[in-house]
Amino acid sequence: MKKVRLKLGLIGIFILTQMTMMAKETIAIINFDVIGSNYKESQYISMVTSEIRKLDTMDVIDKYSVAELVETNVEPGKKCFGVRCISELGKSLEVGYALTGSAELTGEKLSIHLRLIHPETQKVVESDYSEYLYEEEYIWKFMEMSVKSLFNKKVRMDDLVVFNFDKAKNAELEGPRIKPYNLSGPRFGVSHITGLNSDILQSTGPGGYNKNPSMTVIGYQYEKSYLYTGAVQAVFQTNVSLTGLDQQLAIPSLSLLNGFRSVKYGFEIGFGPIFRLKQVQKGYVDESNTWITAGDNPNYDGVLSNRLDSRGDYKFQPGWVWAIGKSFKAGNMTIPVNLYAIPDNDGWLYGFSFGYALHK
Repeated sequence: MKKVRLKLGLIGIFILTQMTMMAKETIAIINFDVIGSNYKESQYISMVTSEIRKLDTMDVIDKYSVAELVETNVEPGKKCFGVRCISELGKSLEVGYALTGSAELTGEKLSIHLRLIHPETQKVVESDYSEYLYEEEYIWKFMEMSVKSLFNKKVRMDDLVVFNFDKAKNAELEGPRIKPYNLSGPRFGVSHITGLNSDILQSTGPGGYNKNPSMTVIGYQYEKSYLYTGAVQAVFQTNVSLTGLDQQLAIPSLSLLNGFRSVKYGFEIGFGPIFRLKQVQKGYVDESNTWITAGDNPNYDGVLSNRLDSRGDYKFQPGWVWAIGKSFKAGNMTIPVNLYAIPDNDGWLYGFSFGYALHK
């Protein structure tokens, strides 16, 4: 009988020991400092909570219980991110560990800092600081990588389309898996004509237009990336536009540009031919600096030149465009802003344009 009791006792002790070993540590996510990011503190806490639960190594305290405790114990307007403050809140929650962190978005770089604190000893037992090239749609992947790194779990890089900022130099050489821009979309802007062409536009005399040299531009840009190194992409851009609708004009143009764009920073440069529909008239300038058309003096045997003239015939005239620009991101939208110039012996044309494109 004694042997039976001894066996039962040993079995009981073994079961209790196993249950104790199987019991998970508890953890509370307490406060998350967010700087420059569109995501709120509560959203970052939810992401961290979800990733820790996926690891299945700790029981995470309900975020509402934590929020209620913070609201009760922390004075309004006061920040609680220090080890001592977090430890005191952790003790009140009676958890084995407390986790706090921060996320700071600076330009294209997202910095995530996680700290695992032991409330009883008031010490940071683990910490992880990681930097990423920011892509909003992959924020969950960033958090997954940071949480796994904090808990020393293997991070699978082969299925990620993002990469750690620490390896950016090598990744740029190898071609990082960042989606290149595609800025196809509508364009709006203003152009200004200078020199002789400006005088002709404003003239109320024969051949003049009585128009303002500054005109609105509306159009659409199609583009295709044909070379991508990871850091820089080469694009072919086709832009069709109408100029002067604000002044009862509709001047069509077609430009075919070759461009180079920095994927990381969004800066770009482009150049190529442009074809514009213009009214031109053959003629010459006499000794009194007066424009004489070929029709006004058919017997003139000197050199004739083409010039902008409201009495002339419509012709597509070629030209050359130089353009620079910068793209700005706003959520899933990219806003390209460009400055361009078209050289002309009778007066350069300068312009400003902007548009939008959606990420798919």
